[in-house]
Amino acid sequence: MVVRSLAAPGFSVLPDVVLPGDYTKDLDVPTQVAMLRDLSAETLLTELEMITHGRPAPHWQGAVDDPKRWLHEYATLLESVWSAMNPVWKRYRPLMDREVERVAVAAARRSLHVVLDDLHTDCRFDQGTLSFPDFEPERFAIESRGLVLMPMLAGPNAFITRLDGPDAVWAGYPLPGLADGRASAAAGRHDGDGLAFVTGAVRSDILLSLKRPMTMGALARGLQYAPNTVTYHCDRLESAGLIVRRRQGREIYVERTPRAAILVELFAT
Repeated sequence: MVVRSLAAPGFSVLPDVVLPGDYTKDLDVPTQVAMLRDLSAETLLTELEMITHGRPAPHWQGAVDDPKRWLHEYATLLESVWSAMNPVWKRYRPLMDREVERVAVAAARRSLHVVLDDLHTDCRFDQGTLSFPDFEPERFAIESRGLVLMPMLAGPNAFITRLDGPDAVWAGYPLPGLADGRASAAAGRHDGDGLAFVTGAVRSDILLSLKRPMTMGALARGLQYAPNTVTYHCDRLESAGLIVRRRQGREIYVERTPRAAILVELFAT
């Protein structure tokens, strides 16, 4: 019943009670599970009323019929998942800590836009707006609220947000390098390179190589990366406003934007 409620195809909005607890506190999983068990049935029903506008879809009917049972089963499911994931969490904690540091460095260097444009393969950050596809699209303004980024131990397609919180907007995104270990490998090759720390090794190499405009082919050959790898990362750099590409005859030339030049200079100091 619980899994059907949470994973129904074509729906993306969930009650707040199923999402992480107070982001301002370092709550462990057992504490959050206990908080779930203590929630009243009325709390769940009220939130379901809000997100379904009084017309719950069939996949939420079990929760409507017996909300206390649904909460208990959800808490039990989380306990089982955490029992399996706890060793994985401990193994990847250094990678998680590194990601937290990467975001902090980007924020301190006023280059958080680079992180935001690369939260997820389907995300784009442009002119102050973070866009991503959704089955139930809406538009939210952060205004004076904070932005909380939460790296997750999850597959590459995972992306979870809470956009209507009163104090902050938060986004949960896949921990970079989780699937193939590339983040830790890149870290070893680029120790002390702050730009690579924030943008990733390949994009750092591209930006640092573009002291003058270069063709895509020359860029790939010079960096010894596969052409499709360079194309992919140039797509993301262009989306972030860090490079521009111009066709001249049969060649496509790449050059850094003034924004990228500032970023490179920031991390060179």
